[in-house]
Amino acid sequence: MNIKENMMELTKAQQEIYSRQIMMQEIGEEGQKKLAAASVLVVGCGGLGAPVIYYLAAMGIGHLGLCDKDIVALPNLNRQVLFTMDDIGSSKVIKAKERAIALNPELTVTVYNMLMDEQLAEKIIPDYDVVVDCLDNFATRFILNDACIKANKPLVHAGVGEFYGQLMTIIPGKGPCLRCLFPNGIEEKQNAKPPAVIGPTPGVIGTMQALEIAKYILGLQVCNDGLITYNGLDLSIEKVDISASSTCICRKP
Repeated sequence: MNIKENMMELTKAQQEIYSRQIMMQEIGEEGQKKLAAASVLVVGCGGLGAPVIYYLAAMGIGHLGLCDKDIVALPNLNRQVLFTMDDIGSSKVIKAKERAIALNPELTVTVYNMLMDEQLAEKIIPDYDVVVDCLDNFATRFILNDACIKANKPLVHAGVGEFYGQLMTIIPGKGPCLRCLFPNGIEEKQNAKPPAVIGPTPGVIGTMQALEIAKYILGLQVCNDGLITYNGLDLSIEKVDISASSTCICRKP
């Protein structure tokens, strides 16, 4: 991790806002400074992205990059908690930026109102400390996976559907990546219906993503050696151990 070394002193306002975090042994003032110096790229500002953005802003991350081409639509509102009826037809990244800055006026936000592709990923990912996969398709997830490995940047992956979710943190050279998990790729049907999901599911998993990001920045242990699976019907969380493939791109120097 390469968080900026010259971290600014916390203001009195910051000390008060983040006092509940600062009193934690794992954080303290030095940890809060690390959060303030960190930059996180969130790809996808929908069901997963909304709680990720909210909690990253609330915990005091210094710089957020937000990437999404979509506009807010009625079917989004059951789970995309940054948006309201008044936002229908508006750009998701613009509205997400407004809400994040309203929560944390000292936050720097860079918006990418465009689709993520190979060229954009390779251009902007090196500028961030952590990347977050809040997407709904595996084609773009593999683009992020490969670009993060190339740039030696961690990627916090998650996916949701119905009452279920999954999560893993990918650290190049230190555990498996998405291509280890899906060595043959994922075949996605053209013109497939959007996945069914109950609103709280992405809230649960997105919040877990935000926690993984914080732990990584703070130098704490993250889940980079397997896949966390969540079952909302029986409220169970399990970990599936996964080994990095010896032939995968994430193992190549």
